[in-house]
Formats: sequence, structure tokens, C-alpha cells
Amino acid sequence: MTKRILTVNSRPLSTKHSVKAMRKEGMVPGVLYGKKIGSIPVAVLEKDLRKVSGAHLLEIVLPQASYPAVIREIQKDSLNGALRHVDFQQVDLTEKMKADVAVHLTGTPLGEKAGGILQPGERSIGLEALPAEMPGFVEADVTNLEIGDSFTAADLQKALPYKILSDLQTVLARVVPPAADLQPEEIINTEDKPEENDVPVK
Repeated sequence: MTKRILTVNSRPLSTKHSVKAMRKEGMVPGVLYGKKIGSIPVAVLEKDLRKVSGAHLLEIVLPQASYPAVIREIQKDSLNGALRHVDFQQVDLTEKMKADVAVHLTGTPLGEKAGGILQPGERSIGLEALPAEMPGFVEADVTNLEIGDSFTAADLQKALPYKILSDLQTVLARVVPPAADLQPEEIINTEDKPEENDVPVK
């Protein structure tokens, strides 16, 4: 994985007023922490943070030093999506790390060409790898799936050089028959179910 560089500023421990002023200037407060460095309060431009939010390995550049790190958490405003706070964790490039990685399905299943329907399963999977080798996503080739077949984490493991931490029985994709071919018990009947916002009449 290519390491992304992110320049941040160190900051004093903030008050509610100073954090509010920081955000008005387009900055996101955060913290960089690790076994060797303790906890360092930082601030980063929101526009810069958004550019690297999908990366698993960063080089955090402070005025006094730089550190390899990963993003452990980003807090977002539930109303407008603004980034509110970020946690960076320093990593040792010689020690394996754990991360959840997106799964991208590739290929057109044979079963879909025969009239089946491709149903995605879990969209991410847990991996263990060295920080510099951790991928931003993994690809699951579903080309050979026939109707009734599933693609599991165990199938993905055969194609990956990294250790999968998730349950190997986790289904990442399956090809199901068209609705007309399903048995009655396989079809979910929603006609008699009340709408989510319906209030029962007493």
C-alpha cells in the first residue's frame, strides 16, 4: 500500500470555545497516540483529511517530527456530515496490524448470465497484515458462481497473501434463482406487514 502524507499541527488541550473557533477555520481537532509517543493533540485541515480518509497507512507530519499512523476513528456530524474529530494511531511498520477492509466484487457470474441474481453479502472483512502491505480494499472474483453458489471468506483467503480474521464461513456474495423459480417459503410476503410508520388502530 502506498503511504499517504498528511500534514497536521500540534495544538494545546482545547476548550469548548477554542474547538468551535478551530472548526470555523476549517480545522478538525484530533489526537495522535501510540506506545512510544503518548498522546499528542493535533489539528488538521478538513479538506486534507477528507482526501486521505480511505487510506490505511499515513505519514503524519508534525512540525517537530513525522510518524507512520492509521486512522482509528473519525467522528462526523450526523446532520451535515462535517468531520468533528479524528483519532490517529501510531504504528510500528515491523508489526502486523488489524483492519477492516472493503470487499469489491468483480466479474459477471455464470449464474447471472443464466438468469440468476447476484446478491452481495458482507461488504468488508477483517485482515491482518504489515501496515505497509495492508490493502485499501480486496477483490472477490465471482465469475464462476453458478445459480445456488456462494462466495465465502474461505474462498477469498485462497487468493490473498494476508490472513483473514473474519469467520471464514462469512458469505461475501451468492447467486440466487430468479424470483419466479423460488419456492413459496423463500419468498418474503410483505403484503400483510404494516408500514414502519403505521399506528395500529385500537
